[in-house]
Amino acid sequence: MMELNMMLNGLELWKASGGFANEPHVHDDWYQVTLPVRGECHLVQEQQTYPLQAGLGIIAHPRMEHFFEIGSDSAVIVIKFRNPPEGGLRDSDRQGAQTEFRTTQTFDPAEISRLFRGWNAILLDDEPEPLHIQETELAVESYLARVLCGQQNRGSLTVAAAGMDATGSAGASLVSGQLQNLLQRTSSNGGAFIDPHLRRVLEYIHSDYTSPMDIESMAAVAHQSRYHFMRSFKALTGSTPYQYVLSLRVEEATRRLRHTTDSVTTISFGLGFSNVSQFYRAFQRVKGVTPMEYRNRM
Repeated sequence: MMELNMMLNGLELWKASGGFANEPHVHDDWYQVTLPVRGECHLVQEQQTYPLQAGLGIIAHPRMEHFFEIGSDSAVIVIKFRNPPEGGLRDSDRQGAQTEFRTTQTFDPAEISRLFRGWNAILLDDEPEPLHIQETELAVESYLARVLCGQQNRGSLTVAAAGMDATGSAGASLVSGQLQNLLQRTSSNGGAFIDPHLRRVLEYIHSDYTSPMDIESMAAVAHQSRYHFMRSFKALTGSTPYQYVLSLRVEEATRRLRHTTDSVTTISFGLGFSNVSQFYRAFQRVKGVTPMEYRNRM
């Protein structure tokens, strides 16, 4: 059975299990990484057969014919991407030349299975937050850079950008959600330096966290690349930007539930959630109870 688990802007994530075989085919502008996570996968690429065990993956470059077959007790994860992660072996003398990677790649089946579940947490929302989508894209791209290009320093971003469990729960360290407290903590013990650009990012988030936000804008304010920004933000706050924004919204929701008579629906949309069910899930993950249960306890 082949299932499309997620389609992002320049990425597709699939999982095949329980017996599957496809026909020979090519992708004109997609790279495809096939990662067996259980059992064995028989893959044929450019008329060469590869018997792949769990932990040994293979990449098909654009316009490269391939197909594979797995048994009933096997499973593979497939990642398709258009834009190669930085670090491939590009022929710089040919304009527009595609990036070349080693045909076979080693990986940790347990790690990719865990990360895959975390990435798919985004499917719990009918209307996922753009910020959540962008972080997930960066997490997948970071994983690909680490596996395909040997960029071990990207590993922290893979964890950070998918830095939640399979249900998408935010870090408990952000429950206070107060900018001043964060700045005081990080500037104590001899006045630890906070990058002024990151400080402006935090001020920007706290001033407008009920509005849509995106990684590109935050990284621009921080004067950093997207990857560098994700790492430095995680190091400073202990969370990803999405988790941070989510915690601020939930904290403000608790205040409104305590001190106003606004309906849960009014509070939900007033805080920038796409729908009430998304608000309920986020609130219950952080607080352990539903918004109505929280209000009734006051």
